[in-house]
Amino acid sequence: MDSYLGFSTIYDELIKEDINYEEIADFILKESRGTKGYLDLGCGTGILASLLGKHFDETYLVDQSSDMLTLAEEKLSVLGIRHQSFAISMSAFNFGRTFSLITSSIDAVNYLLEDEEVEALFERVYGHLDEDGVFIFDINSPYKLRQILGNHDFVYTKEDLAYTWENFLEDDVLEMYLNFFIKKGVLYERVEEVHYERVHTQEKILFLLRKAGFKEVRTCDAYGNELVGKETERITFVVRKEVNNG
Repeated sequence: MDSYLGFSTIYDELIKEDINYEEIADFILKESRGTKGYLDLGCGTGILASLLGKHFDETYLVDQSSDMLTLAEEKLSVLGIRHQSFAISMSAFNFGRTFSLITSSIDAVNYLLEDEEVEALFERVYGHLDEDGVFIFDINSPYKLRQILGNHDFVYTKEDLAYTWENFLEDDVLEMYLNFFIKKGVLYERVEEVHYERVHTQEKILFLLRKAGFKEVRTCDAYGNELVGKETERITFVVRKEVNNG
């Protein structure tokens, strides 16, 4: 089962019930100081990129799922946002240019299961970011993955859609098995998905960011003004590349 292969068709409907992308976009735009270019890593179906891309000269989209990228491209094309898209790993990109803003939202970093992948991501981001450029990303917190999701099952139903969500946590890797039943006429189509997320602590992320060369890092609860607490579910990192005055 390939993650997001069938899920892409219903992703927008489900995610928008839990995520306020307009608030996230407003938060990010207040932190961004340039318009040279925007890179969205793990862009999904392009919901965030469609809100942010219009503020930049060009938008680059990166996602391993070609199905997700197709939907993202459609959104940006309709809005007339100049863009390029790449079906590659978010820890293996190399574009030979820099960006004013780089984002990775809705726990895409948790999908990197090895510390070496996270380290490679941060190193590549550092090399692709303008001086005074900003890298903004979030992770599902250890509290959420271990306490809320880990080894718990969920069931969701509505008129034209139902799904079961089974979780198994072992060695800080969360395996998520999802079965979707999507109404097609009088019948229901079954779509199976499996996803893996790794628990990454705030301390480890900060260490790897500084190892990559970043010095100015701020964290907050979700995309707001509250500090990270014991029951924070989404940790947001605002990372700025300092200006070289030498």
